[in-house]
Amino acid sequence: MKIGIKVTLNDEVLDIDSLSDSFDPRTGVPVKLVIPEGSSLGIVSDSLGDDLDIALLINNESATDFNQPIIIKNGFAMGSSPGSENSYVFIDKKRQDTLEISWQVDYNQVELADLYPAEFFKNYVALQIKYIFESYPDSSQYDWKSKEYISELNDRGLPVNPKFPYSQNGLYFVVDQLVEGAEVQLVGFHSAPQALNQDDPFALFLYDDLKPGNYEFVVWPYKNAPDSITLRYPFSISNPWWKESLALVLFTFLGVVLLGLTLFLFYRSTQRRKTRELQWAQQLTQAELKAIRAQLNPHFLFNSLNSIQNLVSQGKNELANSYLRKLSKFLRRVLSISEKQFHELDQEIELTELYLELEKLRFAFSSKIKVSNDVELGNLVPVMLLQPYVENAVKHGVASKGEEGEIQILISRDGEFMKIEILDNGPGLSEPKESSAGIHLGNAHIKTLNHIYLKEASVEISNREDQSGVKVSIKLPIE
Repeated sequence: MKIGIKVTLNDEVLDIDSLSDSFDPRTGVPVKLVIPEGSSLGIVSDSLGDDLDIALLINNESATDFNQPIIIKNGFAMGSSPGSENSYVFIDKKRQDTLEISWQVDYNQVELADLYPAEFFKNYVALQIKYIFESYPDSSQYDWKSKEYISELNDRGLPVNPKFPYSQNGLYFVVDQLVEGAEVQLVGFHSAPQALNQDDPFALFLYDDLKPGNYEFVVWPYKNAPDSITLRYPFSISNPWWKESLALVLFTFLGVVLLGLTLFLFYRSTQRRKTRELQWAQQLTQAELKAIRAQLNPHFLFNSLNSIQNLVSQGKNELANSYLRKLSKFLRRVLSISEKQFHELDQEIELTELYLELEKLRFAFSSKIKVSNDVELGNLVPVMLLQPYVENAVKHGVASKGEEGEIQILISRDGEFMKIEILDNGPGLSEPKESSAGIHLGNAHIKTLNHIYLKEASVEISNREDQSGVKVSIKLPIE
C-alpha cells in the first residue's frame, strides 16, 4: 500500500523534501516530517475503493481504532496545533497491509500582537471578546503614533524600543494564541520564566507599577525554544523628573548649598560661643589679675613703709624724705597703669628701675638692665611682671652683701619668645621652691596669664650655674 502526501500553507503547496529529513525507501513515507504552523496535511491512498481501517495515534499514545472503517476516496486535509505530534495508521485488510505516517507541527516565531497602556484595559476586554473566535487584527488597536514620547513604530503600529514616561508604568501585552507549554518572563521584573495561563485564547500579560529601569518582555513558544522563534521586546521606564540628571544635579547643588549653609551657621554659632567663652575667660582672667595685683601693691607698699620707718628710726630723715619722694613717683606711675593688664616693655623697665632706685636707698647694691638689640621695646608685657622677682632678689639675695651685691636683668629673644633673666649674686636657694609671699604672688600671676597665653608663659627659679646666686627665667610669647 502506498499513499500520497501534500502540505499546503495559505493555498501554496510546500516542498515535502524541505520539510523532512529523508524518505522511507520501501513505502516512500517522509521521515521526521515537520509541517509549519497553520498548514494543512492532505493524504491519499492507492487503495481507493478498498476497505481501509484507520487508527489514530495522538502524541505517541497507543493506537485507537475508529468505531467503523473510514473509506478514503478523495483523500482528506487536516491541521494541528503547534508542537503537536500526530500519527495515522492505515490498515488494508484485503491486502493485509499496514502503513503509518507521522508528523509534527512546527512553531512560528512568536510575535507581539498588541500593547496597551493600563488605562486602556476596558477597551481590551471588549476586543478580546470580539476576536475570541478569529485571528487578532494585523495592527495595534491603540494609537501609539499620537504619543510624543514614541519615535518609531513597527509594521503593526507598536513602539520600537520605547522609553515610557514614569507616569506610563502600567502595560498590557497581547500575544496571539499561544499553545500549552509556552513560557513568559519580564526580565527586570520576574526572576525566572513563568508558565502560561491557558484561560484566554489571546494571552494577556499585565505589569503594573513598574519601577524606572530597563526591561525585556520575552515569550518562548515552548521551554528552551531557540531565539529564532522567541519573542523579545525591550523597553524602559523613565525616571521621574526629580530623578533625572538635571534634577539630580540641581538637587545635589541645593543639597550642597543647604549643607554648606548649615555648616556655616553651625561654624558661626560655634565661633560666637567660643568668642563669648573667650571673653568670659578674659574677663575672669582680668579679674584674677586685678586681685593678684591688689595683693602685690599692698605687699610692696608695706615693705616700702617699713623701710621708711627704719630710716626714720635711725635718724636718717633726709634719706627718708628722698625715699618718700621716689616712692611717691613710683606709686603715681603704678596708679596710672592700674587699669591696664599690659603695657610696653620700656614702661615695665622704667617701673623696675624706679623700684630698684627705691631699694638702693636702703641697701648699697648695684643693678644693671640690659636689652638685646633683637628685642623691640614696644612689645607688650604684663604690668608689674618683674617687681616681685626683683624684690625677692633684693631682699633675699643682695641686701646682706652691701656694695658687693649686684642684680642683673637680661632681656633677649629666643625664637618666638621673649626671655627675661633676673640674676643676683646672693647666697642662692636653700630649697628649690620659693618661700616668699612676693614670689608666690608672682608665680600665681604667671599661672593666671597662661589663660591668655594659652599655657605658653613660664617661670623658672634656680641657682645659677656657677652657684653664685639665684636666676629667675621668665618666658613670654611675643605677640
